[in-house]
Amino acid sequence: DTPLTTPPNEYIRWRYANQGEDKESLVKVSMQFSDEELKLQKTPFEIQFTGEDGKVKKIKKVVSELVGGRKTNKSKEYEYEVKYAGSTVDSGEYLPLKTLKKMGWEKAIKA
Repeated sequence: DTPLTTPPNEYIRWRYANQGEDKESLVKVSMQFSDEELKLQKTPFEIQFTGEDGKVKKIKKVVSELVGGRKTNKSKEYEYEVKYAGSTVDSGEYLPLKTLKKMGWEKAIKA
């Protein structure tokens, strides 16, 4: 079946059946990561956070997936929940949009 021959209801269910991700936008050429972006995504980035003791700590991690997004109330900027490489569970950590763009995740943000 093609989108032109299926009823609209079935087409919409097919298109968004993968946990709400748009199947058609995932295959667009403009949404495919370039080799340079993939290399950048696999590069460990230094991430700063405040530990329970109140001290600022720095560690290098690689983001493997964007899990969700939210808008912060204070600055009206978006930040995205990330899953780190080697982690089996969601960390519950959020990174700002500008940091993720530097890490090569801009196209995933647009999707």
